[in-house]
Amino acid sequence: MAYGGSETELYSEVLAQVCLAFSIRHGKAMETTDLNENTISSLRSLIVTHRRANLNSKAFIEKLIEFGNHPIKKGFMWVDGTGSAMLKVKNQFHLNRNYKLYNDKLYGNTLGATNPYTAFLKAGTGAKPDKWNPADIWVMNRSGLSALIKMNRKVMRRTKVSLSYANQFLMNEFSERNIIPISLKKPQQTPHIDIINSNEYVTRLSLNKTSNPTVEYTMGNKDVKVNFTIETLELAKGQKASTARRNPQNARGTVVKGSEKHIRIKYHVDNKKVELEYEQSKVGKEKFSYAAAKMGNLGANNFQHIINSTSRQGVGRLNTIQKKYEDIDIKESPWFNGKQLGVVKARHSELQLEPHYLRLVEYVGDLWKEIEGSVPDFQRDTKGQLNKASGLWSKARAGEFGVAISSISNETVKRRVIQNLYEAAASVSYVVGLTAEEQQMMEPSSRRVSFHASVYAKVY
Repeated sequence: MAYGGSETELYSEVLAQVCLAFSIRHGKAMETTDLNENTISSLRSLIVTHRRANLNSKAFIEKLIEFGNHPIKKGFMWVDGTGSAMLKVKNQFHLNRNYKLYNDKLYGNTLGATNPYTAFLKAGTGAKPDKWNPADIWVMNRSGLSALIKMNRKVMRRTKVSLSYANQFLMNEFSERNIIPISLKKPQQTPHIDIINSNEYVTRLSLNKTSNPTVEYTMGNKDVKVNFTIETLELAKGQKASTARRNPQNARGTVVKGSEKHIRIKYHVDNKKVELEYEQSKVGKEKFSYAAAKMGNLGANNFQHIINSTSRQGVGRLNTIQKKYEDIDIKESPWFNGKQLGVVKARHSELQLEPHYLRLVEYVGDLWKEIEGSVPDFQRDTKGQLNKASGLWSKARAGEFGVAISSISNETVKRRVIQNLYEAAASVSYVVGLTAEEQQMMEPSSRRVSFHASVYAKVY
């Protein structure tokens, strides 16, 4: 049976709650043989779900069991991956029967005493709550729930709330292990946990640590990839997390063993988004295959805003190229031409695009030369369908995004642009602009923090 995106989200989250409750009760990972109606019923006292996920419903439980026994890949079921990941969560945070596991779908956008998003909603950033905290499960003990209710009652009495107040509250409760937000990614055979935005750790980004170029624009596909590496730094004693996050390259501390991950930002053709994909680093190997598990995404309006507000040097170079192609509806502003020639999804518009094939060849060729230094023979590319007008249209969108980054000449500034994109997509923070040091290297720009995301644990 195939599961749609919303079904996968629903059942995978509830399955994680069940597997975590099982590990708390039994001290081991849930396996296929444990996933049955009687076991699930015995765990209900630890689990709080929303109305679509009724653990008193025999029909829902049957569907949940069916999903849990569905393969992620051959010989590896959802319950296998989720069970081992949730055991790791239980052990790392020393969870016991005093904790309850709350599904994030319980809360929505309504202010309430038990809603962990209440202070964020009250702060009125305009961003979606999952960009502040992408938790799928909120793990809370009695002390955490009591503290949350007390804080939210204060918040709801005020007309204006500082988000830093909410962040500090959650940081304190997380440090005491009273409230633990858990963000779930697609299970893999070896689970990992990253602590995001805590007082003890900071994530920093590096370029050129793999054999892949920073901006990769190749045949055989319709996308562009931005390659980089992130690592987690355990801060030295006395080092403030807030200071370290402003300039992580100069932060003092020790790199957490095994934390290095090779990440790529990949442009997604049809939905006009960029998505994060990763692979855990493999020491001593040059080649990397990227996991299908997504770490987050960012829409076109957001990635344009971040680039425009951090460094427009690459955009300026792109605009120079675009000036030659007004006849095929190429615009310089906005520089990302998501509706060029009235087309939204190129694969549905081949007949509409075909008369413009030769000009699209020229446009994509100019973008290609800017990124890669030379232009291939598009007629030979049947796999990526660059021998068709629709394929070139899609590749042009990817190339626009690629040039906006690759044509930034200063590596430090380029790294900052990529870091701002990564942090927004991964729900670490929403930052635009450059630091004072970086500004001296480039055109004047102010660095503005729209908001810092709160602390959470990412399980992947």
